Parts: sequence; structure tokens; C-alpha cells
Amino acid sequence: MRTYAAIAAVLCLLCACTTPPGISVTTVDVVEVGKTANQIAIRIQLSNPTKAPIRIDTWKYFVRVRNDQVYSGEWVASITIPPESRLLTAIPAVVPLQSQPGPDSPWSIDGTLRYLEPTRFSQLLYDLGLSRPSASFNASGAGMGSGGTIPSAG
Repeated sequence: MRTYAAIAAVLCLLCACTTPPGISVTTVDVVEVGKTANQIAIRIQLSNPTKAPIRIDTWKYFVRVRNDQVYSGEWVASITIPPESRLLTAIPAVVPLQSQPGPDSPWSIDGTLRYLEPTRFSQLLYDLGLSRPSASFNASGAGMGSGGTIPSAG
């Protein structure tokens, strides 16, 4: 039994050495207006400061408009950030029309991003559920923009 505990402790220490991606929300745009809800795109810049690619797995996030939580969800986006680079992506949300998302709607977003480094060992630990590294993010703004494309799965 002590052997398993020691192995688990070593694995946890090894997993804690990962460098998370940088996450910056750049804008939130209303991209489609419907009869009962509006679809918004949360535009994000991701950065990878490491010399190895980082695979993005799942976003889990909450959107508030005028301090009311209007959306919570998960978005699976299997994309990879190349080493020492940045990329732009977007995640979607649907906001009820009565929340009036638009230019005068203060918003805030917070959540987590689950990722893994693409080594075989990291993938094995991830697949076994022993290591699921994540990075937190949050942002807020005075109002939403409009236009642009609707996010699609990576």
C-alpha cells in the first residue's frame, strides 16, 4: 500500500511541473441576434511560453451580464498551441434576450481551461485521470462588441 502512495506522490510532483498556457480575453461580441437569445463569441488570445506544444482540451466557463449569471457551459476545443507562440480562438455562449447583451452591457467571465502537454507520459496520466492540469481565467468589460464569426469546434 505504501508503494502505491509513493508512486502517486511522485506522479503528482511530476504533473505539477507543467507550465500553463497564457489566457487573455480580448473581446466579447454579439454575433447572432435571435428572437429569444443572442449568441456571443468570447474572443481569446492563448500563448504558449514553453518549447513544447500545449494541447487545449476543454473550457468550462461562466458568463455574467449586469452581474447576473446568464450562461454556464463547457466547450471542447481540441487545438494545439505551437511552441513559443500565440493564437486567437473563440468560445461561444448563448445569452437570453432579457439580459440585453450589447454595447451598454457590463459583462464578466470566469472559468478554467483544461490542457495537457503532448508527451506520452502526460497523455497517459491524463487518460488515466491522474493528471488533469488546468489554468484559471477571468475578465470583465463595460460593454460588448458586435459582429464577427461564430466560434466553431477546433
